[in-house]
Amino acid sequence: MKKVILTLFVGIFTAGAFAQTTTSTNANADNHKEMKDLKKDVRDVRHDRKVRAYELKHHDKAEAKAEAKEIKGDKKEIAGNVRNLKNDGMKHPLMRADKQIHRQNMHHRH
Repeated sequence: MKKVILTLFVGIFTAGAFAQTTTSTNANADNHKEMKDLKKDVRDVRHDRKVRAYELKHHDKAEAKAEAKEIKGDKKEIAGNVRNLKNDGMKHPLMRADKQIHRQNMHHRH
């Protein structure tokens, strides 16, 4: 009788412990969206830098100044995305985004 009661108690205790664990599917979806935004912003900064260099080369300083403002805004978005991802527990999100972009670019070359 003691074994049956003890087994039931342990079973109920175990079920209670498992019931308290949560799945983080929502957090994973948010992290995925944040990473997509981060990669998009990194690509935008790279593109804007190339455009700015072209405009400076061809003496269009007003357009180059506008591109510089766009770069500054994109960098602020990158910093915000990195901060959010770090708060969610991701280590080195910017480095991870750079590696993913590089991997995608290498895949499209072949």
